Amino acid sequence: MKPLLIILPLLVAQLALGDEVRVQYRLTGLFQPDRVEDLRRQAGTLPANRPNEPVEVRLVGVNYDTTVVTFSYDAASSNFRNQKPDQIRERINNLLRGASRGAFSITDLRGADAAPLRKERIAVAGHDCKGCAYGAYRAIAELNGVERAVVSFKEGHVTAWIDLARTNRNALMKVLRKRDVHLVVKTKKN
Repeated sequence: MKPLLIILPLLVAQLALGDEVRVQYRLTGLFQPDRVEDLRRQAGTLPANRPNEPVEVRLVGVNYDTTVVTFSYDAASSNFRNQKPDQIRERINNLLRGASRGAFSITDLRGADAAPLRKERIAVAGHDCKGCAYGAYRAIAELNGVERAVVSFKEGHVTAWIDLARTNRNALMKVLRKRDVHLVVKTKKN
């Protein structure tokens, strides 16, 4: 009788999950390592409520190094049933932005045929708070051609992975200067 008592709750749990689907997106707003915990706290479970049918979108995982985030949702729910992938992404993005007050959002992952990215690291100084780091991050993350960005004023740099067909190092430096981020320019000695 004991095996049935163990199996029965598992079957009930599986039925309760319905048609759980996992999706992955590129996450924006993840500009320094401690933001992973901020994301987990703000978006661990996103309520997607419709009258008489509460549904949750769950944060399954986040990879800081690649800024890839995984969410799961019940595909049988009326919130997601018969929705196209871009509609599902938009719905999850709206829930995420609402829960994080606009600090996090998602976009589609780059395709395998996308142009290779170049890593650009720019030395910075003079700022040491999370707000300053976020301001510098937003300045470059919103630039067309920036796939991913991180900021560390403690280590003294801003790093961006860029598509050279759409932007370049000079554009990054220009937007940082516009946001009053002090760039450390090394001069060559003769």
